Amino acid sequence: MPELALDPKLPAPQGFPPPGPEKQGVSNAPLGTTRELVTLAWPLVLSNLAYTAVGFTDTLYMGRLGVLEVGAVGLASLVLFTVSLFFRGALNTAATFVARALGAGDPAGVRRWAGIFLTLSLVGLPMALIGPWLVSTVLQLLGAAPSILKVAQTYGHIRIFEIPFVLLGAASVAIMLGLGNTRTPMLLSWLLVVVNAALAALFVFGFHWGVAGAAWATLIAVVMQGLLSYVLLLRLYRTDTGPFPFVRPKLQELRLVGRIALPAGATDLADVGAFTAFLGVIARLGPTELAASQIANQFASFGFLPAFALSASTSSLLSRALGAGQPGLARRIGWRGAALAAGWMSVLTLVFLLWPRPLIALFNTDPDVLKLGTTVLAVMSGYLLFDGVGIALGGALGGAGDTRFRLLVTLGGAWLVMVPAATWLAPRYGVGGAWAAALLYIVVLAGSYTWRFWSGRWYKPRDGLLGAASD
Repeated sequence: MPELALDPKLPAPQGFPPPGPEKQGVSNAPLGTTRELVTLAWPLVLSNLAYTAVGFTDTLYMGRLGVLEVGAVGLASLVLFTVSLFFRGALNTAATFVARALGAGDPAGVRRWAGIFLTLSLVGLPMALIGPWLVSTVLQLLGAAPSILKVAQTYGHIRIFEIPFVLLGAASVAIMLGLGNTRTPMLLSWLLVVVNAALAALFVFGFHWGVAGAAWATLIAVVMQGLLSYVLLLRLYRTDTGPFPFVRPKLQELRLVGRIALPAGATDLADVGAFTAFLGVIARLGPTELAASQIANQFASFGFLPAFALSASTSSLLSRALGAGQPGLARRIGWRGAALAAGWMSVLTLVFLLWPRPLIALFNTDPDVLKLGTTVLAVMSGYLLFDGVGIALGGALGGAGDTRFRLLVTLGGAWLVMVPAATWLAPRYGVGGAWAAALLYIVVLAGSYTWRFWSGRWYKPRDGLLGAASD
């Protein structure tokens, strides 16, 4: 069996011991799982900060053009994210497959699963062909005002051609995460920020291309990042037979991917798709309400960074623990990830309650935007702690392969609770009523994930996750 050789300049996968002794009933589990979670998570915090900074930059630049541009670009960005999200969510489970093989001491499985997910990322090529039609269709279904729709289409029709590179980069980064490398994705993320900010400033204000300039800047930056992610994966991780290849999956492997990855992708799509529909409800209230919500959501996105990073690191470490046959350690990792996320969200809650107007004013000082944005931040402060717990335990369930439960909860909570409630509340109570519907959804989600993880039903000793790749 070929051995997986890691580049000596990179740190070894953090937070987990070599597999052998656990198979014989001798525990050599790491004692400092909190430390290992943080070690894996902090580069992911900076990675997520970089992705949020891209949206922050576009929102900041558009704020100099007008309220209409802020709302329209934010809406178009969310639609673009939603269009590719099913496949991105599915490809992100490469980390689960690779980490489980790594924990089991199966380098052939690591190599095989990496190649399978790289091959699956090629679905982005046909998606780009139908992308412009898809973006226009989704925007029209949201029922935004014609002025918002025109600007959003200009932005979306340019950026849609980034999808093949987004998916290739997503698969490459997920494989790195499964191998315990969060620092390379961090550097790649900040490359995206720097290139996007520089090009957007040139195109928007230097060439006076407006919204189209912001779209071209992000497209170029994302293409660079996706290609470089793949090149670095090939250079940093090799076996004695060469770098990770593109491979043709076997039928049994596709069934395993379908059982784990497809519900994960559908969950992400259902969640963000519902939020897109939710913003569509707000867009029908008017450009000011949409702009206030987009600005408040930018700050929420910054605050969520540690929670999402802890979710990813919890998922990776828990999956490796299960691969090495240590469900007790996996349980401890899940609860510690949730506790750390809840602690951070408590701090963010205080910030939103104490300084709402100064935060909104950083983007726009229009009196109506300030007033409505303050209302949105107040509602958000009511669900942040619940959201942190839900995000972390959602990652834990994903690392265990319990993706179908997450899908059912998301479909029920997002589409049967949040969207209908927002549709009813928004015309009666305005933007605050709409965001109250989001609060209700997040409480339901966090409660369901907490019950599921506490019950232990996520643990399946013989789930066959590795068998096909090792045969």
